[in-house]
Order: sequence, then C-alpha cells, then structure tokens
Amino acid sequence: MKNIIKKIIIFLLVLFLCGCSGNYNLTINNDLSIEENLELTIENSNDNYNKSLKIFQNNDISKDNYDVKVVENKVKISYNNKYDSIEDYILNSKVYTQLFDKIQYNKTNNYIDLYINENIKMKNNDTISNGNNLTDLDVIQINITNPYKMNYTNAEFINDNTYTWSINKNDINKKIQIQFKPSIDKFPIKQVVIISLILVVTFILLFNLYRRYKNRQRF
Repeated sequence: MKNIIKKIIIFLLVLFLCGCSGNYNLTINNDLSIEENLELTIENSNDNYNKSLKIFQNNDISKDNYDVKVVENKVKISYNNKYDSIEDYILNSKVYTQLFDKIQYNKTNNYIDLYINENIKMKNNDTISNGNNLTDLDVIQINITNPYKMNYTNAEFINDNTYTWSINKNDINKKIQIQFKPSIDKFPIKQVVIISLILVVTFILLFNLYRRYKNRQRF
C-alpha cells in the first residue's frame, strides 16, 4: 500500500507541479504524533481537475486523505496523512523526500533536534531537477506547528507556535532548523494527590492521638 501511495504522489507531482505553488504543513502534537498536509494550486487546464480525481480514485486512496476542487479557475489539491511519532513520519512520509533527501533527527531527554542541511530540491537546481518531483515548484512555504518550548529555530516568520520558511527556486541552499524541549510543563497532578494523601493520613493520625490523650485526661 505504501508503494502505491508513493507512486501516486510522484505521478501527481510529475503531471501538475510545473510552475505552481504549494504549502507543506507539519503539525507536531502534544503526544509527538505528526499530522502532514500538502496543499497544491495548479491551473485548471488540460482537464487537470478530472485527472487529479482519477489518480486518487483509481488507486483506492481513502477520501479522508485527499480533496480536489476548483476555486476561481484553479485546481486545489490537498493531501493529508498522520503518523504515530516523529520516527514514523521520517521513515514513512512520501512527501518530504520530494523536497530534500533526509531530515536530521536527534532526541535526548532535554531536547529534540530536527534540521535539514542539504540543498533543497527546487526548480533551478540542474544537478537534481529532472521534472519528476517537487523540484518543478517555483515556490513552496513550509510551516511547522509545534506546541513545545522552542530552544532554537532559524524560521523566517513566527506566528504563535507556527514556524514558517518560504523557499523559491533561488533558495536551494536554505537551511531549516528547530530544537525544542520534548515536554510541556503541566500542573503536577500526581504530586499534588500524593502530598494530599500524606497530609490527610497525618491529620487522621494526629487527631486519633489527640482524642486518646483527651480520653485519658478524663480519668
């Protein structure tokens, strides 16, 4: 199934990406699961709308994972996928490998590093552009949404917890880097419960001791 999806994605890019623009959105959730979204805009010509639909329909791709529609004489194509973890995303995503060869990933108890230090595959890079992947894009915007505390990023634009890089055909050497703390400071519920139990037990013991003492005083 994964090979089929890969062929569909590549075929779609081959047919329609020349001279178009796109948005690549990556959302890191609180449990470190990943949501991936690719949005493409192409000209509504050469029967592109019906061709786009057939690519997904003929290969039994779930309707929950894609959407194709015409808006103001443009064909809007959306593809979505979800991954259980960052490792799952890096190993199994078929989309980001169309932009760059690999994502560097380091994880410790104190931070997570995600960075790309290789040339981005864009339209004017003759050494790698062959018209069969995202190298035919004129411009793409990469958005990473992250709920965690950011230690470092070289994002060009930051809006709350969304970090953005805009890449065009003249920016093939652009780097993408983020480092963040892999935990969110939360209200320490377990600690509060344990301390509360200790206080309650201590109060009960002290109360019983006090009551015994008062009873002895009566006699």
